[in-house]
Amino acid sequence: MACSRLDGLTAFGAAQAAEDRPPSPALEPTRQTEGVVKVIVDFARPLILTRPASTVIIGNPAIAQATLSDDKTVILTGKTPGPTNLIVMDAYGAEVANIILDVVAAGGRLVTVDGGSGRSTYSCTEHCDPVQSGDENPTLAAPPRVIENDGNPTGAVEP
Repeated sequence: MACSRLDGLTAFGAAQAAEDRPPSPALEPTRQTEGVVKVIVDFARPLILTRPASTVIIGNPAIAQATLSDDKTVILTGKTPGPTNLIVMDAYGAEVANIILDVVAAGGRLVTVDGGSGRSTYSCTEHCDPVQSGDENPTLAAPPRVIENDGNPTGAVEP
């Protein structure tokens, strides 16, 4: 009896851990050298190149970071949600890869609040945390709060 209870708890723990984990396709290595690649905020993802590279260029370093691990592996790290581009060049200046990075929040939803003097974006789960970006107003008031109905988020927010 105790064994089956333990098995049930183990199964529940594994199911909960799988549910809490970000989607795996955004973390797995990719060999894509053009198109769109998804990256999760605060997670790293390897990009395997078809030929050696020596330079990586990120369009907006506030959104993502890229570093060469070796001459054929770029490590992409999401910093804040949003799109940016990545260009990888070889030692002679020829393009090895040219991709769009789509950096997404893990497990939350984004809320953008347009104010009179600018806009701010927040990643909201149980509470809202500000997301930094180059075009946002850092002086905007407190983050929005999620409106709840009997403890369940309704999807509506209050500024």
